[in-house]
Amino acid sequence: MSRQVQITHTWEATKADANWASIDEDDQGNLIYSTSRRQTIADQIRQRRRRLAQLDHAQSRKRILRDMIRYFYLVLDLSEVMYEKDPELGFGRNKTRLDVMLQLVQEFANEYYDQNPLSHLGIIICKNGEAQVLTLLTSSKRSAVTAIGALREGVSSGLISNGSGKDAGVFSLQNGIEVAGRSLGHMPRHGSREILVLVGAMSTCDPGDVLIETLPKLTGAGIRVNCLAMCAEMHICRKLSESTGGVMGVAMDGRHLKDLLINFVAPPPALRHGDREEDADICEFIPMGFPTRTTEDVPTLIHTVSSTGSGSVTRDNKLFFGRTAYVCPRCKAKASELPCDCAVCGLKLVLAPHLARSFHHLFPVPIFHELPEDKEIEKDPGMGKGSSLELPPVTSSWCYSFGPSTKIGFSKDDQTKEVSIDSSLVLSSKDCDRVCFGCLKTIGVHKIVDPNKKKSYVKASDGSDMEILRFECPECKNIFCSDCDEFLHETLHNCPGCLCR
Repeated sequence: MSRQVQITHTWEATKADANWASIDEDDQGNLIYSTSRRQTIADQIRQRRRRLAQLDHAQSRKRILRDMIRYFYLVLDLSEVMYEKDPELGFGRNKTRLDVMLQLVQEFANEYYDQNPLSHLGIIICKNGEAQVLTLLTSSKRSAVTAIGALREGVSSGLISNGSGKDAGVFSLQNGIEVAGRSLGHMPRHGSREILVLVGAMSTCDPGDVLIETLPKLTGAGIRVNCLAMCAEMHICRKLSESTGGVMGVAMDGRHLKDLLINFVAPPPALRHGDREEDADICEFIPMGFPTRTTEDVPTLIHTVSSTGSGSVTRDNKLFFGRTAYVCPRCKAKASELPCDCAVCGLKLVLAPHLARSFHHLFPVPIFHELPEDKEIEKDPGMGKGSSLELPPVTSSWCYSFGPSTKIGFSKDDQTKEVSIDSSLVLSSKDCDRVCFGCLKTIGVHKIVDPNKKKSYVKASDGSDMEILRFECPECKNIFCSDCDEFLHETLHNCPGCLCR
């Protein structure tokens, strides 16, 4: 027979997550008390778009100087506090803070190298009051992702801190930043020097005063420090971030932590290196080489970048025999992968796609505007549907799988206006503003219920589902769904409607 737990205090009868359920975030990112209903998917999408619209790289009309080459260090908290289970993060009841952090860090590393192919990434772990280098700054995506995967496997198998964190000790903010700062101090001035601290501890055990001893070194070297807290904000992290021009964030849940982390994929505005304004506008030319890919019949010696190396001329670079390599145009040395620095002459070896993927940060896609359900786009008489091209019905696509008796429409002036969608070619959103220009998904409509028939083929929408959301490009005036809006701004970095003009 199970025993009932005797409740002696009122707060014991309250669920652990009841207080956080009423916490919401406003447009400025402040935590507020909310008594409204639970957020729908559409509300979460709107909140996320408002947060992205406030970022500096989302303002395409602003002329912002950015560094295409970044030297970025991740300082990870592996102290005893990170081994505690935190179901509020939303990744499962058995997931610890460390499991969630390492999973998001691995996703961040993949996205970082995809969006910044010319940049470098290094990882430092902090435990037992000490800082250890997991990987030095490297331009090799394979090396960084492999190191993070090995760290995750060591934590899950219990090889690191016995899997329980009893001997993981405390977190030291000063030691982690000092180790990263010494490495970043030797990096070229033409690239941005950044540190991101992911911390879950509520305190830090430092050998000295961070603000007196460490902060002057960071500002003198032009290093920007950013901090993300998984539990609560520490004043020293806030002070350090604001003094170096960085960002301080506190995650409310796992999804919010992922959004905050992905925001660091785009390069921030460049810091002023000089006191005079004319010194800040000086740009340096960086020599780069475009190697040729060759395949030999006989294996030859090829330089490879070490998993703990920085991709430059260091003693960690090793040689191996291989048939396929990239030949440096200056010294004819062979490299195993791109992008990298030549192991002989130090020339940065890149390809044209690497430069193209780095340039899109300078010309971002403008933020799309959300359209209300009752707004209609005027038809273009010169490009009407009945003018020319008409496609046969596409039975394999779910976009055209409406039943013949299904009626769809939208609300306008307290009335329902029916919409007819056929298989005509959509040249622009002026042909049909209820179909996504990117994926042809039907958006901004709901089912017209026939009281005489019970069956329906289109799911009804109450105005809060994501299917009702429509977004308009301010340049080409085409309509996109929420999925295409996220894909164009975060992955493709181009608007298909603007490219067709």
